[in-house]
Amino acid sequence: MGADRQADRQPERGYQYPARGTNGYLIDRTARPAGSVAFCGDSQQRPPGGTNRQIAAPSSMYFWNKIRVTDGSCGAPWGGFGVPGTLAPTGNPACASTRWITGDIDTTWAGGVNRSDFDLWGTNLTLDYDFGDFSLKSISAYRDQTSHMEYDFDGTPHTILRIASDIDVWQASQELQFTGSLMAGRVKFVLGGYYLKEKGTDYTPMEFGFAQFFSGGDIDNDSYASYLKATFNLTDRFSITPGIRYTNETKRFDPSVQTIFNDRSQLDPVLASVYPQGAFVAFSQCLVGQANPAANLFPSGPLAGFPLPNCTPSATNPGGNHTMPAIEVSAKAKEWTPAISADYKITDNSLIYASYSKGFKNGGFSQRIFPAEIATPSFTPEFVESYEIGLKNELFNRRLRLNIAAFLSDYSDMQITVNEGIAPKVRNAGAGRIKGFEVEGEAAPIDQVQLTFGVGYLDAYYTDIDLSAAPVTTDSKFAFVPKWAASAAINADVYEGQAGKLTLRGDWSYQSDTFKDAVNSPQLFQPAYSVFGASVSFTEKSDHFTVTGGVTNLTDKRYIQGGYVDLDIGGAATASFSRPREWFLKLAYKY
Repeated sequence: MGADRQADRQPERGYQYPARGTNGYLIDRTARPAGSVAFCGDSQQRPPGGTNRQIAAPSSMYFWNKIRVTDGSCGAPWGGFGVPGTLAPTGNPACASTRWITGDIDTTWAGGVNRSDFDLWGTNLTLDYDFGDFSLKSISAYRDQTSHMEYDFDGTPHTILRIASDIDVWQASQELQFTGSLMAGRVKFVLGGYYLKEKGTDYTPMEFGFAQFFSGGDIDNDSYASYLKATFNLTDRFSITPGIRYTNETKRFDPSVQTIFNDRSQLDPVLASVYPQGAFVAFSQCLVGQANPAANLFPSGPLAGFPLPNCTPSATNPGGNHTMPAIEVSAKAKEWTPAISADYKITDNSLIYASYSKGFKNGGFSQRIFPAEIATPSFTPEFVESYEIGLKNELFNRRLRLNIAAFLSDYSDMQITVNEGIAPKVRNAGAGRIKGFEVEGEAAPIDQVQLTFGVGYLDAYYTDIDLSAAPVTTDSKFAFVPKWAASAAINADVYEGQAGKLTLRGDWSYQSDTFKDAVNSPQLFQPAYSVFGASVSFTEKSDHFTVTGGVTNLTDKRYIQGGYVDLDIGGAATASFSRPREWFLKLAYKY
């Protein structure tokens, strides 16, 4: 984890909404001071799927300093109904403050365990029977995955922000393919069917300073598909390939595990006097599974804007501490996705082609939910229509292979991830377009030297954004999409004789600047960078053994690969960086 200086200059930052909240509410900043627990609403717009009430709380860092450090040494405490505290002294090691920023992306003061254990095994069986002009193939596969992850998010020696996750998932799939040729090979086709079954669990206990709760749940998914593709060789040089696929998918999610098991707002004496179990649990009891949650969250009198203190659990909220109804929900998708391509051989060494295809990414459910919501938040499929034209060439007696392509992809119902409180939620909230070109090639100027190279350009932008994706706008940049990317490599056989063959290799890759999240957090902006590598290989004369030694990331360039920014609720920003310069030694045997 890399500690971000800008993020940690305000370690006690209270929960402050933008002018329009990430779920589309209008928030009155003056209603309650930052640093208080509050339940805010908007009479103009309700977020998709439920109540127009949202809980506002101080950041985990602020809560640690004002409530969990009980002696007041990290600043005067605040009362749950809006009495502000004071800043924590940076010299006190008991406090959450900028004193814990190391200035080194490879080290933190994190007191918890950071680890990832991953086990995967699988098996597959392929049976192929040839009838002559026709063949039947069966592909069966099974995969089983278990993993355990722990992550100390806060970067301090204290227990403020921590996540642990236990995932156990298995998949079984079966595919049948019937292929053949007709009309003396003029028509070649493939007809297929596919089935996937997936079941598993993901139980994630989470620590966010002001509460401990479970995220995740049980999944049970089915996917059926059938497809047909045929290539018609209309002439010796011109062919056309249409295809179509039908997909029927069902995703099931049971969030019954998602409960609050330690509501630390009860540590605040003001809140505890009204909500002995905590304000967050009270919010859950008055919202989840209630026939008329608005009546519970809009009381008159001194509790205006807060939940009633006497709400009772319901059938779908046993115990009263569930953050969503404890029932299985499902998302279905039934889609036809066509494709067609055509290619023409200009010469024996040059081919031009054009293609169109439509695809989709299925919907699902957002899993990390806090505070409670009236229903499990879901999202629907995202669609893309892609167009491409290109030219493939083999030149100079096949010493140069050069491919050029231009493409355009139109996206609709885009799945955009934004934060609502601590919950990264996926919204179908946009439309966008990516267009660009790519040039790639291989060259062998002499028998002993091989070159590979490529360059790509992408122009990616949103054409429409819904308010539910705020603060993303049509001016935002796509996450992880560089405008320019390039690469090159050279392999040179510098010796070949009685002892064997010695080969030198050098490689280079380049990527222009990118953001690593949809909201374009400045903490996750990665400037353009290049990465170099070098290696030397020796293959002995029998061609069985090869030993290779080399260096990756030769210039020790450290670049951001991903991260998460949550200054308002978590009170911190984190980023994962590339591996440093490393050397390797590898022995291979070919039989």
